[in-house]
Amino acid sequence: MRFRSLLPGIRLAIGLMLSASLAEAQGTPPVAADSTIARLEQAPRVLPGDSAIRGRALGAGTRQYTLTAYRAMDEIPVGRLIDRTQVDTVNGRPVLLRVRRLARGTTELLDSTRTDLETLAPLEHRALQPTRRVALTFTGRRVRGTLTPQDLPPVPIDTVLPLLPFDSGNWDLLARSLPLAVGYAARFPVYDLDAGLHQYHITVTGTATIDGEPAWVVTLTLARGRESVVWIGQQSHEVLQVETMIGANVMLQQRKQQTTGGQRL
Repeated sequence: MRFRSLLPGIRLAIGLMLSASLAEAQGTPPVAADSTIARLEQAPRVLPGDSAIRGRALGAGTRQYTLTAYRAMDEIPVGRLIDRTQVDTVNGRPVLLRVRRLARGTTELLDSTRTDLETLAPLEHRALQPTRRVALTFTGRRVRGTLTPQDLPPVPIDTVLPLLPFDSGNWDLLARSLPLAVGYAARFPVYDLDAGLHQYHITVTGTATIDGEPAWVVTLTLARGRESVVWIGQQSHEVLQVETMIGANVMLQQRKQQTTGGQRL
């Protein structure tokens, strides 16, 4: 199996982790049935500041994940993700600072965000990618910033959204802060630069044990036919594992290896 043949799907899954665009997604994973989509649209909508959000349940610290692609009997190391979070106070409000660094061969992607810890409303998003730099500032429903392609001048961004969004790259912060239980479902608006404002859905389908920790099994639906399965620790509120189909028979797994300095906020 050629590693290059997996790259389009790997970019999709890495985009899920680091807020890349669904518009760039490729591959042909199974398509969700219309009845499933209709049912998801009936789930309660969660917006930043919703009373169900428990931002202080999130933990500060450093988490390390391995990324591995699987097809049939083949197991291919893809890269390593380091996720660091800490809390600062800005204008008297707690703000969650998050920096994620993805190393894939000789390529490195850097992604940083600032999020209101109590409401999980996005404040800033910065991304350094091989072909572009992104700088976004969120003020309520207004998004301003620049997109700077490699070797080209920056393109200004200034838009007002119809809904107060979450940052699509921080979907997991929201999922981890909600009152998960078997049968729980929610939908929420997210924004990223390429796809604009769109909607994600989560459904808790069961429980499992990952490395000795009881976990909620959560289906994350990004769009019709785009799903990931996420395991979230019931005690730690950490993402323990993510599995995303990136082709008809190829699965990309993100699995937590360790957490250092973890503490409740």
